[in-house]
Amino acid sequence: MSSQPSPPPYQGPPSGPPYQQPPAPQQYYQPGPAQPVPYVEAGAPQAPGQPPYLPPGAYTPAPPPPPRGGRGAKVAIATILSVVLLAAVGAVVLFKFVLKGGPDPAESFPASASMYMELNLDPSFDQTPKLLEHLSKFEDLDYDSTDDLLADLIEESGLEGVDAEKDLSSWLGGRHGVAMWEYDGQPYAVVSLASTDAGAAEDGLANLRAAAGVDEDQMAYAVEDDHVLMVVGETGAAAALDAAKSEAGSEPLSASSSYEEARAWLDGDQLAVYWVDMESVAELAELTGEDADMFSEFYSGQLIAGFSAFDDGFELTYRLFGGEDDPWTGSEDLLANMGELPAADVAATAHIPENIGDLTSEWLEAYEGLYGVDDYAEAEPAEPAGDPLTAEEYTEYLELQDGYYNGTLTAEEETRYLELDTRYWTAGTVEDPWVDDSDDYDYGPSAEEIEAMVTEFTDLLAGADLSFAGDFDAEEGMNPDSVLASAHLAEDRAADLQALIDESLTEEGAELPEGVTADGSEISYTGSETASGTLSEDSRFSDFAAAAPEQSAVAVWVDLAAAAETFPDEFEGAQALSAFAWAHGSDGGDGTGVLRLYLTD
Repeated sequence: MSSQPSPPPYQGPPSGPPYQQPPAPQQYYQPGPAQPVPYVEAGAPQAPGQPPYLPPGAYTPAPPPPPRGGRGAKVAIATILSVVLLAAVGAVVLFKFVLKGGPDPAESFPASASMYMELNLDPSFDQTPKLLEHLSKFEDLDYDSTDDLLADLIEESGLEGVDAEKDLSSWLGGRHGVAMWEYDGQPYAVVSLASTDAGAAEDGLANLRAAAGVDEDQMAYAVEDDHVLMVVGETGAAAALDAAKSEAGSEPLSASSSYEEARAWLDGDQLAVYWVDMESVAELAELTGEDADMFSEFYSGQLIAGFSAFDDGFELTYRLFGGEDDPWTGSEDLLANMGELPAADVAATAHIPENIGDLTSEWLEAYEGLYGVDDYAEAEPAEPAGDPLTAEEYTEYLELQDGYYNGTLTAEEETRYLELDTRYWTAGTVEDPWVDDSDDYDYGPSAEEIEAMVTEFTDLLAGADLSFAGDFDAEEGMNPDSVLASAHLAEDRAADLQALIDESLTEEGAELPEGVTADGSEISYTGSETASGTLSEDSRFSDFAAAAPEQSAVAVWVDLAAAAETFPDEFEGAQALSAFAWAHGSDGGDGTGVLRLYLTD
């Protein structure tokens, strides 16, 4: 890992002129699936890697990626290589039917692996033809040859001097895997690649390692008759390779009870399989210096996911074999009721657990415990360090940014860049400062007020069924007159929920739209232009409903064909997309779900 300093982990680099806040749309409440939102107390010291406190509504820019260079760069390249190899393998077999299958990669991995992904594109089963047929609908995936596609991947990886056909496609088989594994206190990526020619594999991997600029201590491999086993890490890769081979020989992942149980659940052939041991992942995160407390708080057990092609598109199914029952038990009627919604471009429905209040309290307590909200409840809002950047300084900052990450700045320019970078992330710009300097600025409700409001909402929504439907609009994003929203409560307290919503919106300067009604246990709103027909009349939705979990708790439907028609610029090159659907529920106490991506004919 690189020892060079890096900015906090935000989402991406700021670019272009200072952000201009768009005009706020008219605010209407639209009941939908409840989602608890963690709260960070204004002025509370943040956990390492967290952004400074921002006033509500403040623009959050995103910084550039960490600096490159040094020893860490070679390790990063080596790590990326394992991912690139796996992607390249997939690319090859997507367009080539003559490759042989290869052994089960899970047999080559140690049972103590924390995360495993397998790619199986053996042409002996019908998944590969379906995948090829679906991919051919996208213009961007129309390569003249496999070598062209592989050459593009290698070029993007920065591995110059690699001949894609000679170094990879000449020996790659059709079944491959990659795993994350811990050995001697260090994390490693372990890669298994099916091979049809041991000699060609030996020569190709030697060339790949040289192109990556790493040695055997960072990327070690062993070539067998039918596969290649590779270990990539910061140091000690050769010793880790020997240990991985030894453990896999006596205790392979394929024979571990946890993996076997999870893998057996997936039905039929899979193009890709993804398996995670949550506890091991948390331990692996701690080895890398990351805080795994939040992860461990919410996730446990084994996760299995399978990606496959079906007649009309792609499907991802998953199940979490957890130590505790999934609280989102759902309802057998959820998808049937969803089918009665208008045939809108977007639809969502949810069955809220009766114990949602207890669950929300646990989430809030976990968050507050991790980020110290209770300890700093009376803290004053944080002041920015330094002055915000002027428009000229912000322009200078962006100009220096490219040079900084390309390593072309002089020492003086780098000092200037770091100065501007510090001020930008702590104070913002003059036009968009982090902290408003007015004396009467409202920093929002306290943690206690937030918790009290959440409790009121969850008490009313416990056991409720929520539904939403609406159509896209090129100007407003979604046509408010097309919206249908409803909440069927477990008790006759719809009037109480409406009053609470009114109170919350009034504080934000918004209001419920005209036409909202509250009668007994139902609060609802139906716009004047809701879609005609029902979702159940759409063959795509009916097909998805049949594949969804019997006990579904949450479901989402998006008509991507309608989105492409409404927003053609955003869907350029992706006109093959037809619809997206997701449903999550439970099976025997385990959380399970299905995602489907439908494509056009």
